[in-house]
Amino acid sequence: MKQVKKVTLRMNEHFKYETIKEYVDHGGSKKKVALKLNITERQVNRLIKVYKDKGKAA
Repeated sequence: MKQVKKVTLRMNEHFKYETIKEYVDHGGSKKKVALKLNITERQVNRLIKVYKDKGKAA
């Protein structure tokens, strides 16, 4: 049986996680997500990919 590892995030990481999760779940504009997180759209794409692959642990 696979053990579930508890993941804790810092405030900034938690904010990024919640923002990316909201975008993936509900859609919207990558440009707005990038502005909200103060990163580039390319970085948003990377965060989305990692989120979809590994979830919160990423």
